[in-house]
Amino acid sequence: MSSKWGKHDANINVIRLAEMILTRAEANFRNGSSIGADPLDDINAIRERAGVVPWDNLDLDMIREERFRELAFEGHALHDLCRFKGSVVAPAGSPFAGESISWDDGRLVLPIPQREIDVNPNLVQNEAYQ
Repeated sequence: MSSKWGKHDANINVIRLAEMILTRAEANFRNGSSIGADPLDDINAIRERAGVVPWDNLDLDMIREERFRELAFEGHALHDLCRFKGSVVAPAGSPFAGESISWDDGRLVLPIPQREIDVNPNLVQNEAYQ
């Protein structure tokens, strides 16, 4: 059992085998290669372990969807959104509620903490937070 979510001030790295298989499948698909395994075989290994029907073909959107299902709530969504050049709708309660935010919008880059800027005068705050 991991205490990944139990201690909020700690940086605990957790990498699952399914994440590595999905990453390899995506990389091989994008490169047109099959280093280690064919991308379709990798995706089907994940699907069969989950007890769902394997696929006969594969495209990049299907890989993205499989990553979304397999890695839900594990902190991969923002990185995947940027890598797949998607967009996100700002949640209710935010200053931009309902607005579609593109993958390359500066608001998806976290601000540099003020304490870091205070100790290093060479740092400049990310543009979206100035």
